[in-house]
Amino acid sequence: LFLNIYVRTCGGLMLNPSRTSCPKDCRCPSEAPRCAAGVSLMLDNCGCCKVCARQLFEDCSKTQPCDTSKGLECNFGGRYGSAKGICRAKSDGRTCEYNSKIYQNGETFRPNCKHQCTCMDGAVGCVSLCPHELLLPKPDCAKPRRVKIPGQCCEQLVCPEETKTDTFGSHPKGHLVVRGVQCLSQTTAWSPCSKSCGTGVSTRVTNRNTRCKLVKETRICEVRPCKQLTLKKGQKCNHTEKASHPVKLSYAGCRSLKKFQPKYCGFCSDERCCRPHRTQTLSVHFECRNGEIFSRMVMMIESCKCSLDCSSSNEKTPDLYRLLNDVHKLRM
Repeated sequence: LFLNIYVRTCGGLMLNPSRTSCPKDCRCPSEAPRCAAGVSLMLDNCGCCKVCARQLFEDCSKTQPCDTSKGLECNFGGRYGSAKGICRAKSDGRTCEYNSKIYQNGETFRPNCKHQCTCMDGAVGCVSLCPHELLLPKPDCAKPRRVKIPGQCCEQLVCPEETKTDTFGSHPKGHLVVRGVQCLSQTTAWSPCSKSCGTGVSTRVTNRNTRCKLVKETRICEVRPCKQLTLKKGQKCNHTEKASHPVKLSYAGCRSLKKFQPKYCGFCSDERCCRPHRTQTLSVHFECRNGEIFSRMVMMIESCKCSLDCSSSNEKTPDLYRLLNDVHKLRM
């Protein structure tokens, strides 16, 4: 229990400031709290610890702030200096109409078992409660489909024609633990090399980092040298053409510190395209003439194969990815 001590001033009464002030020393848990779906993780108003934001009609204080992203504020009911309040919508926030129902600004609701929505100043924003439904299918899965599981709300993505090998890479599944909070791991496959010969780039999107933030990664790639256009042809792809001797890789006028003996893809005798089938990514250090040293990720070909699908061999490939929390239509 806290004792209220009043100090008489020339203007009247002043509440004990210890009730409304922040703690002198910040003592935070070693791990950040895990917030429910749709609840923001934010820094408290004392600038000390990260906490799960308080929602509509919940108690609030300086150490337990309201979810400002939903237009909520801590309402103290006109009691100056009060330590506790209630999270209410800001007076200037507009209500929302959804499925013939009216929701107050800042109010959270579930229109179905798959989504949780919040009214934010006249607009409805929703997050998925079924993150596994938004996972990317494997690149060799031509016709992915969702299957309902008895007794569960969320559907599961399956691939009927799933093959044993993964053409361009894998999609790590499961969860990462970032600063004590579970992070749904998402990584796209590497895109085809931007050049059919010579040095190009390949990209992917991933959130496997300390901030669990989606970022684009780039690696250097070379499917085949442009000068060597007389590689062996065959009914099948000339699986791999290995460099005759170890060489230093070149990039932007700089050369790798180590020598490598890379493999290249050949050509197909028919109209099919010879593309990398299995690759690995290495971190290579480069040195420039001015002495600068930097590192870049480089694609190393392990095997190639002939493919009837040559659409992704174009040198201009759009960077389109379907990732978790993308904007999508609700299916009621």
